[in-house]
Amino acid sequence: FQKNAEQNMTPSTPSIGHVFALSSKLDDIFAEGLDARYARHRKTNQMVRDWAARHGFNLFPEPGFESLTLTCVNNGAKPGGRTVDVPKLQKLVKEQGFLIDGGYGKIKGTTFRISNMGDETEQSMQPLLAALDAAMKQL
Repeated sequence: FQKNAEQNMTPSTPSIGHVFALSSKLDDIFAEGLDARYARHRKTNQMVRDWAARHGFNLFPEPGFESLTLTCVNNGAKPGGRTVDVPKLQKLVKEQGFLIDGGYGKIKGTTFRISNMGDETEQSMQPLLAALDAAMKQL
């Protein structure tokens, strides 16, 4: 690696498509402005947290450690709040064209995660939350 670094070379062929995709996305981020982007993430994240609270769920992270771009919902991983059949919830939501994560590792099924990262807006989050509402009625 040292020899390559001294010649300003990479040790293997870089994934050029990813480099261009990163450049394009950074252009989008800076055009929007970091403050505006974080404000949008705060709004969309609050929409997801409000959805979880309306349905009797608590958040998995301890207060102060929550993400602004991903909500990890407690589903029995720790005491408090309600629980649902996460694989069934995922299936019902997928039938409506959306994906949510069912947790992983030791907390798989006892948490689920809903993303609001990237370019999601209040408008683009509404159909996902409506699909989650409809799925909850079937659980």
